[in-house]
Amino acid sequence: MEGYIVAKNVLFILADQFRADCLGAAGNEEVKTPNLDRLAAQGVRFANCFNQTAPCGPSRMSIYTSRYLCSTRAINNMTPLRDAEENWGYALRKAGYDPGLIGYNDYGVDAAILPESDRRRTSLAYDNVLPGFERIYYHEYDSEEYFTWLGEQGYPDELLNHGAIHSPDVPEDGPGQHLDCYYPAKYKAEHSECRYVTDRAIDYVRARSGEDMGWVLSLNYIKPHPPNINCEPYCSMFDPDRMPDGDRRAEELDSAHPYIRAAIGGGAHVDERHLREFRACYYGMIAELDDNLGLLFDELERSGQWDDTLIVFSADHGEQLGEHYLVGKGHFYDGAMHIPCIVRDPHSASDGARGRVIDSFVESVDLGPTILDWLGVEQPDRFQGQSLLGALHGEADYRGKTEIHYEFDYRSGARALDPDADMDAHLLWVLRDDRYKYVHFADAQMPPLLFDLHNDPGEFDNVADLPEHSAIVLDMCQRMLRWRMYHEDQRMEHWAAQYRY
Repeated sequence: MEGYIVAKNVLFILADQFRADCLGAAGNEEVKTPNLDRLAAQGVRFANCFNQTAPCGPSRMSIYTSRYLCSTRAINNMTPLRDAEENWGYALRKAGYDPGLIGYNDYGVDAAILPESDRRRTSLAYDNVLPGFERIYYHEYDSEEYFTWLGEQGYPDELLNHGAIHSPDVPEDGPGQHLDCYYPAKYKAEHSECRYVTDRAIDYVRARSGEDMGWVLSLNYIKPHPPNINCEPYCSMFDPDRMPDGDRRAEELDSAHPYIRAAIGGGAHVDERHLREFRACYYGMIAELDDNLGLLFDELERSGQWDDTLIVFSADHGEQLGEHYLVGKGHFYDGAMHIPCIVRDPHSASDGARGRVIDSFVESVDLGPTILDWLGVEQPDRFQGQSLLGALHGEADYRGKTEIHYEFDYRSGARALDPDADMDAHLLWVLRDDRYKYVHFADAQMPPLLFDLHNDPGEFDNVADLPEHSAIVLDMCQRMLRWRMYHEDQRMEHWAAQYRY
């Protein structure tokens, strides 16, 4: 590639449950993200990036393997991943790099590769690190190292456990008319788990300054994923009364569609005051994360590594944030599928694209190929994403995607409602392009959904049954089927192809 400079360092930052529209750079006038906004101004923001599945574990397996859910088949949290070495960290290690991980992968190990005595052969767990990554510091919500450190800072023993440290300081007589998250954490900002993770990342980049090979760090933050809690000043940073209304309609609480009706149930934060407090807390968690990223960015500059480091920022999925009376992730609405994506290439080849916003579609499976491409490492055969480097370098042959594909396996939620139901039927697929979103269900009792996003951006009105949209439904169903035929698990086919039998 003409003008291409061999890369030095890669900082891959993955937030958990971070919505795409919760960035100042994306036009949000309430949330405070000056450091991510700065990153977007110096890099490229891909405005239409979508994750491939939910919840956290399945999405991260797609991100690190650059494969869709129908290929990984890691359908839920703690579901083991087969062929786990086919991830971009392992590809980098084979190429001579030593990629490190701070935070977590949410990776479940395939029991078939474990010895008989290993507890993970008979129990589910995803507190593992994918092959190829060095376990620098493992931390999801907290860790033993974090609790030990808090004790050294003078915090009492009764706070040094997961339940206590993540519980807001609610008055003894209860929260009153408020949510628990309205009240602050019992720790100071400099002692938060977010700061502790950031300090470990600063230690990492500081210790590796000047290495000839450079470094690759996968940095994973739990914020703004629950538990919903903020220390000061973040707890008081956002006035609930200034929070925007939830994009929802009362009739959704009794939807005619069986899936929507079951998903919403009685509705989350039906009380408008509670909804605004929930949103203010969410914005506070984002502000804390952004401030901590600013500390890390400052260290990169101070140590002279800022101009040698590719920085990728994204998330494993979004957050419903009270829209459609839902909170959390999953389902098929854009709020939980649409994620931020910012890529800053420090080299001069990207100077012409700085501050640019790309509107064509991007998928989370594209992040790994981008890193490998920037480092000049060959992409593994089974990777299904495409590099975004061409967009950063303004290459004439770069073509953004015209549609995204998403899958959600909801058998765990369905099991709670009906333990005797056919679990394999609880799967939905989504095909979304610029105009329409089509949702297809494996359950024959669940009719398809079609939303006209130009006329109905909030995804309220299902037009799948209208005669004038029948051709659209048929076309999108056929496109979805063809996509699935091409992308479903072809592990043995790819293995056999190399021998050309």
